[in-house]
Amino acid sequence: GTPTFMEALAANGTTNIQTSVTGVTGSKRRFIDDRRDQPFDKRLRFSVRQTESAYRYRDIVVRKQDGFTHILLSTKSSENNSLNPEVMKEVQSALNTAAADDSKLVLFSAVGSIFCCGLDFIYFIRRLTDDRKKESTKMAEAIRNFVNTFIQFKKPIIVAVNGPAIGLGASILPLCDVVWANEKAWFQTPYTTFGQSPDGCSSLTFPRIMGLAS
Repeated sequence: GTPTFMEALAANGTTNIQTSVTGVTGSKRRFIDDRRDQPFDKRLRFSVRQTESAYRYRDIVVRKQDGFTHILLSTKSSENNSLNPEVMKEVQSALNTAAADDSKLVLFSAVGSIFCCGLDFIYFIRRLTDDRKKESTKMAEAIRNFVNTFIQFKKPIIVAVNGPAIGLGASILPLCDVVWANEKAWFQTPYTTFGQSPDGCSSLTFPRIMGLAS
């Protein structure tokens, strides 16, 4: 199943890129070249969904391939592959299914030119009704469950980052086993700007990876 896996990783969710993989170094170079100058196109999302017949999920596409599960963010209920409770529940469901089936690993990526813009703040703000304490508790629980799913997942998770990874979209990456980023990927955690506590265990994982000073 290795050639199939490497081809899927190189394509990172697109259906029109044909890649012949002979080794890790070569495939990485082709991955970068294939993704260059490909702006996000809503037709791409439609094409992927039609090809995969992915009507079980609204905000993700799941491909069962030879030996692994490919999960792609393709959000309809949020903009720019942002994470709201609906998106997070679908990702959790797909991970739980992959944990129980014969998949040896999970490949996690996104459709389009943006990997993940983190939490969907507009959604959360709209949910803050008169009972803000109750709604805030529900939001915190949804995020906690989402993060715990990555922590407790016992099979390898490979992430292909094809564009911006912001906030929670960046902080969950250290909870995975391998992160493969192309030249258009960039990472930002604007917690101080938004007056937000670091999420996704990043207050622990980031210092361990980058050093305390960074």
